[in-house]
Amino acid sequence: MNNQNEKLLREFIRKNIVSGMIAEERRRHKEELPVRLFVRSLIEQIKDEQYLSTLHEAKDKANPHPNTGINKLRDAIRKAKPSIKSKYQQLTTDPEQRKSFTNHFLTAMVRLFDELDALNAQGGEPEDVKSDFNAPGGSNELSAPPEDISSADMSADIGDDGDLNSILEQIDIDISDDVESNDIVSDEIEGEKNAENDKNKTQAQKDFDKKSDMDQKRKDFGAGVDGDTTGRNQSFDAFNLVQSYFSDAYLDLNNPEDQEMFKKWGLYNVKLLLDKYEDELNNEIQAPNIENPS
Repeated sequence: MNNQNEKLLREFIRKNIVSGMIAEERRRHKEELPVRLFVRSLIEQIKDEQYLSTLHEAKDKANPHPNTGINKLRDAIRKAKPSIKSKYQQLTTDPEQRKSFTNHFLTAMVRLFDELDALNAQGGEPEDVKSDFNAPGGSNELSAPPEDISSADMSADIGDDGDLNSILEQIDIDISDDVESNDIVSDEIEGEKNAENDKNKTQAQKDFDKKSDMDQKRKDFGAGVDGDTTGRNQSFDAFNLVQSYFSDAYLDLNNPEDQEMFKKWGLYNVKLLLDKYEDELNNEIQAPNIENPS
């Protein structure tokens, strides 16, 4: 075969065979690209989740925060997360249920911190009575009655004969009413009757009474907050499960700065946590639309 024929053959193969193979390869690559990207995104997502799940735990242990309140908060949230997530993500019928859950839960957190602060204030340092008692010019004796009131005056006020009925009449006490209001025997009998009635109740009646009592507690929990009652009830259950994690950690703190950081960042992080759980429910990865090549 001379050079001219070989050149023509090469040109024919390039135009009619090789170019077709290249076009077919490009078409196949174009069709496979969305699938490749989809699989790659799943792999990256799994890697990110595994990394984040270990990152926070390792960070908490290896890199404590400069503020004690934040360290205590981290521990409380770590314990509370499973219960909050489980209760929140069970609410899938209507987004309003989850919105109600969030509003009630955050309101309960604010109310908890307010209540703890009030209790801390009531348990403040007692007055230094001893120092006043031993101060110069003070006395270690109990105060005497006012000097202008004599024992004779006191006797005259309760009657000359000192009779008990006379005294009671002057201070307007009805003996019969007092006896009736403190009838211990009657109270014991009434308690025994109630116990007997409870014993005779069927399990269904006991369950109904328990449910009625729980409904009232849930109404009290949701007072002042509007929203779906299913979300409110679920929030009530979740809060009861995790409340002690936050209150125990907060009550361990005596430094005002630690307490303020715990409260401020606690509310903020719980809100972020609930937003994250909402995104997990709504952020399902959509598969690419791949056309049938035939």
